[in-house]
Amino acid sequence: MVDWVGLLLRAVHIYCYLIGLSNFEYDCRTGRVFTSWRCTIYALMVNTPISITIVYYFTVHSNTNIIFQSANKLHEYVIIIMSGLKIAAGLITLLNRWLQRDQMMRLVKDVIRLYMINPHLKNLIRWGILLKAFFSFAMDLLQVALSVDALDRQGTAEIMGLVVKLCVSFIMNLAISQHFLVMLLIRAQYRIINGKLRKVIEESRRLSFLQQRNGAFMTRCCYLSDQLEVIGEVQSKIQSMVRQLAYSGYYISVVGTSYMCYSVYKYGHHNLKISVQTSIIACIWITLFYLDAVINCNNMLYVLKHHKDFLGLLEERTVFASTLDVRLEESFESLQLQIVRNPLKINVMGMFPITRGTIAAMLGSIILNSIFLIQFDMEYF
Repeated sequence: MVDWVGLLLRAVHIYCYLIGLSNFEYDCRTGRVFTSWRCTIYALMVNTPISITIVYYFTVHSNTNIIFQSANKLHEYVIIIMSGLKIAAGLITLLNRWLQRDQMMRLVKDVIRLYMINPHLKNLIRWGILLKAFFSFAMDLLQVALSVDALDRQGTAEIMGLVVKLCVSFIMNLAISQHFLVMLLIRAQYRIINGKLRKVIEESRRLSFLQQRNGAFMTRCCYLSDQLEVIGEVQSKIQSMVRQLAYSGYYISVVGTSYMCYSVYKYGHHNLKISVQTSIIACIWITLFYLDAVINCNNMLYVLKHHKDFLGLLEERTVFASTLDVRLEESFESLQLQIVRNPLKINVMGMFPITRGTIAAMLGSIILNSIFLIQFDMEYF
């Protein structure tokens, strides 16, 4: 049977090298992560021209109006802000891959080790991988289609700008996809350790009602204690992986995209001088963009939910009938103290945590700012 998940991950691995997003190598069979002259030089050869071209284009010649042939000043300002932030995010991503190369190597090593401990993780995340691959490939393909459609009415400098923006889009899309895959792995790992912890809790509860304290009882308690220590080690590794991840926001892009949708609806493709084909492609891309943001957000929320379930299972220790073996009691206490000292938090750029409440507040802010832009356009344009 063809391992299409493995082939897909291998393709992503090669794609990372081709666009210069990976500047180190790793071997999934041995778990070895290492640097090499070949990979380092190739990544420099790809990253340096891209960075120089981006800086040159946006300092010497910049024309952001590549899709709309007819646009008002508000359109141009919104596009400038969206493009500028996206370009800045792409440059920062490339720079961080060099400045934080050791941290990224540790993260990849932790990911490989978790996978080697539980090889069947691939079966738990295969549909998530397929879904993300579909969205990423479709969005990149649609952006290429939009750029090709705009080539006929652009000059040489504008074509260079299109290529630059495409490269940055590919880099950002792949970086977000890597983040999604790591969070998907963490989510699956939480499901596994929650299942193991549930079994330990149930058996510990059963043992707590037993009166005899013979050798078999002590042996079973020691076995459960070993299981708790393994669970604690995996959970600690998950905490470390989450802290090493960098999160990027969709805020400005979502606000700007919402306003652009309104503009197409208000002015029509004739007034904006865009073809029907371009309008259809743009609408499909916008739909996929929103769906991609939703699945990325849900992925992180599910990780928090699984962590909450993990805490809920630990709280069931209070209903044990009597004192268990000392080592098993200490293992439970050690795991609880570990959670208290290092609570799981997913932050956006270190500024605010990701929770259902903060996401709801962000959605409200996105809607409010989109309405402000639309009202400004209705009044002055």
